Amino acid sequence: MAFDDEPTFYWYDYETFGVRSRSDRPAQFAGIRTNLDLNTVGRGEVFYAKPAADYLPSPESCLLTGITPQLCDEKGMVESDFAQAVWSRLNEPGTVSIGYNSLGFDDEVNRFLFWRNFLDPYAHGYANGCGRWDLFPLVCATWALRGNGIRWPHWEEIDPATYPKAAGRKGVCFKLEFLTKFNGIRHSHAHDALSDVEATIGLARLIREKEPRLWTWAYRNRTKEAVEAAVNDAKPVVWVTPKFGIQNGCTRIVACIYGHGNDRYMWDLMHDPAELRSISIDDFRLRLFPTRADRLAGVQALPIQKLKTNASPFVCGSLKVLSPDRAEKYGIDFNVVLENHRKLADVLPFVGPLMEAALIRDEAGESGDVDLDLYSGGFPHPADKALFREIRSKSPQELAKLVASGTIEFRDARFEELLLRFRARNWPETLSGEEATRWQQFCAKRLLEGEPPFLTIAQYFEEIDRLGEETDFTDEALQDRLAALYEWGERLGEACGE
Repeated sequence: MAFDDEPTFYWYDYETFGVRSRSDRPAQFAGIRTNLDLNTVGRGEVFYAKPAADYLPSPESCLLTGITPQLCDEKGMVESDFAQAVWSRLNEPGTVSIGYNSLGFDDEVNRFLFWRNFLDPYAHGYANGCGRWDLFPLVCATWALRGNGIRWPHWEEIDPATYPKAAGRKGVCFKLEFLTKFNGIRHSHAHDALSDVEATIGLARLIREKEPRLWTWAYRNRTKEAVEAAVNDAKPVVWVTPKFGIQNGCTRIVACIYGHGNDRYMWDLMHDPAELRSISIDDFRLRLFPTRADRLAGVQALPIQKLKTNASPFVCGSLKVLSPDRAEKYGIDFNVVLENHRKLADVLPFVGPLMEAALIRDEAGESGDVDLDLYSGGFPHPADKALFREIRSKSPQELAKLVASGTIEFRDARFEELLLRFRARNWPETLSGEEATRWQQFCAKRLLEGEPPFLTIAQYFEEIDRLGEETDFTDEALQDRLAALYEWGERLGEACGE
């Protein structure tokens, strides 16, 4: 089916083997395509990824989702095929890929999955009429600015006996499983990817029904270009994000004081910016993003938050979107905002040098490991990108012959190691004897000696033992999962020669 004539939404969700979007591997993917009226086009689909020999899942994540590595090994595709299946759906012409907090987590999973498998990590965000959106910022904005026809759950209403993380928490709860439950939206099994996708679509339909103007405005202004136009020239904008805290309605009126790439640094206009005239670089750096330890030591954070223009944030250049009664409720005084915005113009010349000094980064990259090296070293050379396409076009056997012949020569040496891992994870039977030895040595080093953030076998078994002590020993399903996880660790340990 072609989707060239009209844009479509592709609603998707991952269940992963851990909570780190860059290093933890996907276990299950589900997606449903709808038109812009949220009517389904085709059927929902679910597929699994086979786990590789160089990676151990988080046992806690497996207990939460109910997905064991054995299940994925039985039902799953090799990661190359899994990545291609996801990539082709998100890159269908005219597709807007969307989920619940998808740009905060799932899209990072996409990018690193595509990176490991020689697929373009960014094309689904801009090529062939494609784009990305995220329902989560709109849900927050609906609650903060409108949303009287929607039932908003509060943590105090959630039984800690059934959801222990609710204990002691207060205020509105934005977790999908409770938003759907409180609004009578079918959500048969939280932490099952397809069920979560269906629930997300149901929540979107509710918002579109109750707040159609807000829905339409948010869709039209979801793009990076629209966000950048809104925040240009330090104009005051209403920004809704949980960064500001539930007690503040997740809402502030802010203005951009500095931009770098897709990042914009926004000043809360309820605060006088005059202090930026005289603050030292050391104090500015300390107070820009203080650590928890800094805060406990009395360091007061500057009223600056980072906004990512390519993550569909809810920012609106019309201050009228924030009603006077809600502004008062959230502690926002329009007169103070406008006065501080006037002062900001005189302060901005001092901000650039401060930000440039504070944001110096180690150009060598974050990880030193090619699996996690997507954002280091710049974009691949066009000649290397051409080799990526050739790699993807070959059968495993043809690819092995190309490598053996020495005809694949990358400009960037990182991709030589990535290619070996790519072949070993997907088709280890095609490796030469020397390559197989290198792969086994790599797996042993990662799993036995340790390479953060990846789990070692010792850490893996320690976590299983801890969970075994904490879980109900009469719950046979949980005990079966723990036993399966233990068996999986033994299997990988034996493969490493332990």
